[in-house]
Amino acid sequence: HYNLTIYAITDEYLNEIHLHDISKLPNKLKSSYWLTNKSLLFTTSGCEPASQILIPSATVQSIQLQWALPKAYGSTKFLRQTLRWKLQNEEIEKCLELDSNTIQATIPGILSFGQYKISLDSYFSIKINLEDESDEASRKEIRLTTIEITSVRFQLPGLSEKPEVYLTGYTTNAIDLTWNKPNTFSIIDHPEKLNENIKIHRNLLGYRVEINGKKYNTLNKDQYQCTLTECLPGEEYKVQLIVQTSIQSEYVNDIFIGENGKDDEPEETSSKKLRVRMLDNDDLLQSFQAKFEFHHHVTKENTTEERNEVKPLGKINVRWKASDLDNISHFILKWHSSKDLCVQQKIFHSKETSFTIGAFLFLAIEIPIASTKNNYFHIIDACDEKHFYVIEIIIVTNDGIRHQYQQLKMPIPGEPDSPKLWLVKTSDTSFVVEWSEPKSYGIPVIGFQLYIEGKQASDVIKVNLHRAEIPSNVNRTYEVNICAVTNNPQRKHSLMSQTLSVLTTPPTNLSQPTYYTSTSSNHSQKLLNRSITRSIPVQIESITEDKLHLDWTAFIPMIDIAAYYVHYTCLNNGEVQTLRVSKRNRHAVIQDLRAGFTYTIMVVAVDVDSEIVYSSEKNTVQMSPPPNAPIVAIRERTHDHVTLEWRPAPSYGELAVVGYKVYINNRLVAILSHDQLTYTLTNGSACEEYIVYVQALSNDKNISSSMSRGVKFSWPGIKPGVFRRLDDGISSTVVVAWGPPQLEDPTEKIIAYKVSII
Repeated sequence: HYNLTIYAITDEYLNEIHLHDISKLPNKLKSSYWLTNKSLLFTTSGCEPASQILIPSATVQSIQLQWALPKAYGSTKFLRQTLRWKLQNEEIEKCLELDSNTIQATIPGILSFGQYKISLDSYFSIKINLEDESDEASRKEIRLTTIEITSVRFQLPGLSEKPEVYLTGYTTNAIDLTWNKPNTFSIIDHPEKLNENIKIHRNLLGYRVEINGKKYNTLNKDQYQCTLTECLPGEEYKVQLIVQTSIQSEYVNDIFIGENGKDDEPEETSSKKLRVRMLDNDDLLQSFQAKFEFHHHVTKENTTEERNEVKPLGKINVRWKASDLDNISHFILKWHSSKDLCVQQKIFHSKETSFTIGAFLFLAIEIPIASTKNNYFHIIDACDEKHFYVIEIIIVTNDGIRHQYQQLKMPIPGEPDSPKLWLVKTSDTSFVVEWSEPKSYGIPVIGFQLYIEGKQASDVIKVNLHRAEIPSNVNRTYEVNICAVTNNPQRKHSLMSQTLSVLTTPPTNLSQPTYYTSTSSNHSQKLLNRSITRSIPVQIESITEDKLHLDWTAFIPMIDIAAYYVHYTCLNNGEVQTLRVSKRNRHAVIQDLRAGFTYTIMVVAVDVDSEIVYSSEKNTVQMSPPPNAPIVAIRERTHDHVTLEWRPAPSYGELAVVGYKVYINNRLVAILSHDQLTYTLTNGSACEEYIVYVQALSNDKNISSSMSRGVKFSWPGIKPGVFRRLDDGISSTVVVAWGPPQLEDPTEKIIAYKVSII
């Protein structure tokens, strides 16, 4: 852009500035009444490429892009745009032609994981000869390109379970809430690798409480209860608990996390909305509250009895307050545990002040019931740990009318679940194990305790750590367990995890069995036994899709055996597992193998010192492989049709994919041939939700792929409201009405209605 100013130089101006030679005028002229001028704004020809490219999302389904339009100045004309993209380190480039008004586009899936180079070309027509009268002959087309790099990563799903918020009390102006910490560990299927799992550890960051969709307050990760105050009597409130978490990136592959190694925003998982109606000032009931109270006196006697009877952790104190007591005949208190649903109840007379309850409780003990004026409380002994109690109060008036109110739910604390434990890798000097943080129930986990061969292996491990490297010797077996440690003296730790048997660097050079005479000394024989490993003959008797049967009954040990171990390694992903077999058995079944994967399997025998004294050769076996599940994406979605597509499902060995089954909302709608990789729906209803699954079929009718991940979408369009006639049908006037329509796209607006008479 330029500003051109033309000045008229007069003799009066020259006299004013005392200058007679016009060639000596300064570059900057002094303003004057005698200096007249005229300014003109103009723009030279030129152009700028598209800018401000934003990528709101980049997933295997699609890459969404937005940008600011290119700019053309003067005689330059902006013609069109081309969007090009390719996966880095690949030669194939795809493109999409766009008109000159487009400011957003979608690169359709199915996309591979990795980095993409995205180029947005802007085409212009510029004038190259100003004297040429022919416009076309004097023009040239040029291209300016804007480049952006983005990564397509798998979007990890949220928490495997939604948080649940419990109503533990309410009055005319307050609401009491409590909850358990949600399970922050989950296992999902790998999006690309057949039958491989991804283990996801998350950090709990905190909570947010919302009332009627608006933020009420935020709480730190250690809080598990909240009281909402200043509520209005008689009003209904919708309460929701939002859990904020973040993925522990050190345990997850980088195709699942952001380029900076962590997510910019915390993940949020919402509970279901809890509806609470506040008590009105005119209600007979004025407050109804329950509170769990731990037993304070903890001894060895009341934690674990000699008869293996575990004492309850505590009790539930239930309190209520009523008005107009003269009109109340009695109260009925009902409760039951979510464990057995056996409803119990007790009647309280309005004038009663104290009584004793015994046999109806779970334990034959006496619990006092007390009252002061119009405040009553009853103590429920809580045995069903990890469950919740539903508590209800009914007020019966003198005229026999029963007044019922909203139930309370009180979760009962308990020890955490046992952690899951698995082997990560082994080496000549150590092995690495990993474990999950278990679900907890009102008693927080403060760390973990490792056990090797039944003995504590270290100090308590911090709660945010989930891996440990354990020093080891070669050619030995180790049995590892782990438990979660709590801060509660009555439930100090969880149950032990399953026993993980670890075999360290088993030998590959085997020698023939050596026999010993009875004259050998025990000490020298033991040393000789440990220096020579003998061969165990192993037969693989049967193979199915996920199971192997091993047999070594022909093997006769010459020395005492403590146990056998089946050691098997997956060559596809490096996963190592060990199965312990009693010394009385010489056969085993390996289950839950991954279809299509290749395994090396070896059987070893150990003595009482866990030293390997016999070993088989390594057997290599490939499991029967079904085809991969197809990866499905939406290619096109309009008001009259939705098209889905998928990649050809890979198959293995002698199996070949011969077709695909398409399911919509769990109903089979089509069977397609192997080369049909798209399916179009044309009979959808506006705003209705659909879930599509695709399954690959093989040339063995008994082997098919697992179902693809469900693709969920809503059909585009408008769903009309309910149409009804309002007149009596007798008069000549027809009166009709209709409900508000439902829009699939909330950004669209209704501009008019059309009523037709046929």
